[in-house]
Amino acid sequence: MSIRAMNWAWMQELAPSPKLILMALADAADDHGKCWPGIPYIAKKCCVSERTVQRTLQAFKTRNLVSADQNFAPSGRQTSNVYRLRLTTSSSPDKMSPSDGNGSEMAEAGVTHTGTAAPANALTPLEPQDETQQQPLQFPPQLSAAEHSVIASLVAPIAPQDAQALLDELADAIETKSIKTSPLRWFRAVLGRQRNGKFVPAGGVRISERRRNRATHERGQPPKNAESQTEREIAREKLAEVKRLVSKHGRTTKKKSEEK
Repeated sequence: MSIRAMNWAWMQELAPSPKLILMALADAADDHGKCWPGIPYIAKKCCVSERTVQRTLQAFKTRNLVSADQNFAPSGRQTSNVYRLRLTTSSSPDKMSPSDGNGSEMAEAGVTHTGTAAPANALTPLEPQDETQQQPLQFPPQLSAAEHSVIASLVAPIAPQDAQALLDELADAIETKSIKTSPLRWFRAVLGRQRNGKFVPAGGVRISERRRNRATHERGQPPKNAESQTEREIAREKLAEVKRLVSKHGRTTKKKSEEK
């Protein structure tokens, strides 16, 4: 994985699925942006169809984000293409040109571009919303750069509100030091519960409220629900104390039983 390629991929303004596919390419690239992952591998890694990968890669080539060269084994058999990320290319729409007059390939792949057929305020189904409607996700500051990149790729296909709830839950787990493995493994487990419909926000609510109150304070307004927030924190501390006592009692009982 090249940090340079990953940083470049993060800078591109793309819809979730194309962004995730570009991140997968960057994850496999060297510092020169060169990589050769197969389409089935990319599709499996990004949880999309191979056809979606093919359409998106074609849109990337049209938009001059990625170039592709055929690669052949010594026997003459064609292998995976060699992709080169245009690491010096900006993603500003006015510097890109669509694939044809109506830009159908770009819209189908969820990659946006300038055009004259649609109104200026029109959005494709996968196009990122305006910044006033969709705020940047807030990641726990304790994450390393590698952990940040991987977790960001995991939440890319998820609705922003749900993704933020998962990130807040992770932030709370890190702050309360309740992670026994690693933040990444812990987050994958929680993400699995979310996909199965079994995720229920708990400690992340505290992180969300703290962030909201901080934003309110910066605007010069009194924080809302400050009293109820304090009460919840006290209740949380009491609950943690009860759990510690129960755990300690259980160990003591087990020890006495073994001594007998």
